[in-house]
Amino acid sequence: MSRIIKARTYLPISSDPFDMPIPVKFELYHANTLLSIYSVRDDKTVDYSYNANTDIPMLLPPDKHLHIGDVYYVIRSRVFPENPFTAPMELQRLGLETYNPYDIIKVTYGIMPTDAYWIKTSDDRATFDDAIAKYNKIMFGVQPPGPDSEIEDFLG
Repeated sequence: MSRIIKARTYLPISSDPFDMPIPVKFELYHANTLLSIYSVRDDKTVDYSYNANTDIPMLLPPDKHLHIGDVYYVIRSRVFPENPFTAPMELQRLGLETYNPYDIIKVTYGIMPTDAYWIKTSDDRATFDDAIAKYNKIMFGVQPPGPDSEIEDFLG
């Protein structure tokens, strides 16, 4: 039996709709482990498959019949809240003008500093390391080490 985690148990998470392309297919990972694949069809029905060969807790119960609201919940659970005091600053940092959880996921991969879960659309070829590097660069201005990095230049 799979374990379930509750995302941000201290804050309510809405399953209200937001703009996102439909149909859409995205994947939920924990670091390098694929946990589940969500496919939303034109009629907003949801297909969901999950990795039964892992003990990593899932965001949604694997045996649940999913609805579009569950997809909105999963995406919203992986982005910062729509807070009028902090969201404008975060959106500016991400290069976005309006708060849309799907757009935020496309930029941040839903990465949070508290765990190793992340989301990508199925057509995105990013790895966990790619997603973390992009997140760190956007959020903290940290450039990953490599032949073109300032760290390599500094160390000579």
